Amino acid sequence: MAYVLVLLFLALIYVCCHRRLFLRGLSKPPFPPSPDSFPFIGNLLDIPTQNEIQVYHQWARKFGAIMSVTVFGRSVIYLNSIAAAKDIFEKRSSNYSERTKLHMINDLMGWDWSFAMHPNDKYWRKCRKCVHDQFQPSSARLFHPTHIRHAHALLRRMVDSPQDLEGNLRHYAAATVMGVAYGIQIADSGDRYVRAAEEALQSVAIAGTPGAFLVDILPILKYVPEWFPGASFKRKAREWKRLSYEMRDAPFNAVKASLARGEARPSFVTNHLEKLAAESQKINKSSIAEQEKIIKGSAGTVYAAGNDSIVGTLHTFFLAMILHPAVQCKAQAELDDVLVMDNGERRLPDYSDRSNLPYIDAVLKEVLRWAPVAPLGLPHMAKNDDTYDGYLIPAGSLIVGFVWEMLHDPSVYTDPSSFSPERFLPKEDGRNPEPDPSQVAFGFGRRICPGRHMGSAALWIAITSFLASFDISPAINPDTGLEEEVKVGFTSGLVCHPLPFTYRITPRSENAVAHIRQTADFES
Repeated sequence: MAYVLVLLFLALIYVCCHRRLFLRGLSKPPFPPSPDSFPFIGNLLDIPTQNEIQVYHQWARKFGAIMSVTVFGRSVIYLNSIAAAKDIFEKRSSNYSERTKLHMINDLMGWDWSFAMHPNDKYWRKCRKCVHDQFQPSSARLFHPTHIRHAHALLRRMVDSPQDLEGNLRHYAAATVMGVAYGIQIADSGDRYVRAAEEALQSVAIAGTPGAFLVDILPILKYVPEWFPGASFKRKAREWKRLSYEMRDAPFNAVKASLARGEARPSFVTNHLEKLAAESQKINKSSIAEQEKIIKGSAGTVYAAGNDSIVGTLHTFFLAMILHPAVQCKAQAELDDVLVMDNGERRLPDYSDRSNLPYIDAVLKEVLRWAPVAPLGLPHMAKNDDTYDGYLIPAGSLIVGFVWEMLHDPSVYTDPSSFSPERFLPKEDGRNPEPDPSQVAFGFGRRICPGRHMGSAALWIAITSFLASFDISPAINPDTGLEEEVKVGFTSGLVCHPLPFTYRITPRSENAVAHIRQTADFES
């Protein structure tokens, strides 16, 4: 009986979509160009589940700045140029700041607390303000000591275990974001907060893959009971929901307990809870509970968004340095000019050096451009019907900013496939530097990442500290004694990381190791 109902439901959708498309074709502009589609399912079979970037890039080269696909009557619009993204997401932000309903992730897995995936409502606006108040440039500087402390810890881990690059980067990202968000100092290994977060984020990566779960296409399936044949997704969702709540609640509750004991470190959560306590006499209990919910959801979103993006970006930086040794040498020469002391030894960098290190800033920008960690970003949704460049964008359409394509547009970035930090420096012939990719990589309009200044600071100090202390080069084959070839590839999904590659990390000098070891004496 249930299968019959599903078939009837699918038939009804087909009839409605067919009629809607027919009527629209009589009176409205055409859809943006798209690959050929099939009746009813549209472009369902065309949506790539691996090598997405190559497929979408080929489509962008064929169709231009705006293109579309249709799946079961619903449109997905892709914006392939910076100009189109700014026109849509910024100049028309009132119509394009919504998020689509992610039935598996939000409804079944419980991620509706994350304002990154939340619709444009009061909760979203309050969470966004909560993050912006702490992470705007003037406020974000207060967390610089936290970044520096964890960057030094990363250097020590590199000295002790240079072959565990991914593990060291994940520890740095987790320690940094956990320190900023909660003031919690994580364990050197096996930390329970980190483990819970990694498991929760892995479940989102699985559920966020297009076409992974039919419930996102047929929302009625979310009402199917767990025991029903084929409903294993409901059992997965129940377990993943537990992970989601553990990731959100455990560190927040730990901060509240530490604050009650007078032991909490300064952090995003601590600062907000102290402010709330100071105002508690003026507001009622329900308002306090609501505000705590906003602080808790905001902090969880900061951790979820910041952790994986820092790991992915730093992993890409290491890959780029192996592939482009001349860039590494030039960056280290700039650092030596600034960091070498009168006795000939190099000190470690801090944020006061940033204005004197323009090439390091250019390296970070090029890492963000060359292999953006979120090449497709999170999709926006059109609130109302609209037209752009003569094409119809129906209400309810998903709007995807194809970030990778924008940052590899040859009309904007010269020889975009090359890794060239020089593109962001003043030109000798007076030409302007090429556009800053962070204006694209961190999102657009009202959905731009409110923690971008914090994330950029964490990336900069890690990259600068590493280049000042270590050389990274291709691994040596023990059988031939020659350098191994580095294979370049990236994972698929919402957040992309380089595929595993071999490498060799060596300290630049014995003095560099001594300076790194000494940083442990100054930890607080």
